[in-house]
Amino acid sequence: MKKKLLVATALLAGSVVGAPALAAENPVDQAGIQHNMYLGCLMDANASPDEALTVVVKTCGYNPGMPLERFIATQQPIIDAVDPTRPMTDNLAGLRQQLSAYEFSFIVRMDQIIENAEDMDAAAVQFEELEKEAMARLDPASRNGALVLGGLSVAKHSNRYWAKVAAEHGETTAGDATAKKKGRFWRWLAVVGSDVVGFLLTENPVTAATTSSTVYDIVF
Repeated sequence: MKKKLLVATALLAGSVVGAPALAAENPVDQAGIQHNMYLGCLMDANASPDEALTVVVKTCGYNPGMPLERFIATQQPIIDAVDPTRPMTDNLAGLRQQLSAYEFSFIVRMDQIIENAEDMDAAAVQFEELEKEAMARLDPASRNGALVLGGLSVAKHSNRYWAKVAAEHGETTAGDATAKKKGRFWRWLAVVGSDVVGFLLTENPVTAATTSSTVYDIVF
């Protein structure tokens, strides 16, 4: 598993260096790509919430740039504080002081997607529309712009990942009135929202991936 992930990482790095970014791409899209890469490793390893941060380092090959014990001590409390039953705006209330009202509105609108999307496909369309607006209006060279764009990338890629898992569990789209009621997809979308919260709190897609696998174990 570790060797496979390292190869994937090398190929990913090569593609970033070797090819110019397309104008229509999210310039911070690596956040979501890396999130899904490490999330896939954690899910393949069947990592428990208590060992996920250890697994992401020792099995998945992530280098946190600090001793493992310190990495766990700094990141685990953040992961544990993410409440998938609360709105993203509540989990991220501290960012209101850092972000402008317009920048924070992307969190509000992601929250609304999580709350109201009929299914994962509907959420995907809305996340991508929101990402396009952010790409047109926010500066990726600024800390806040990069943070919001990264959060939208995580939302987009996380939704794709969990939509695939949902389909494997026999849940695809909201095909009838009962399915459209909140309940069938709320757990999947709650995991997506928690992923974004984890990223926005840490600016680290790997911690977001660990949040994802942890919340998945909680809500499922």
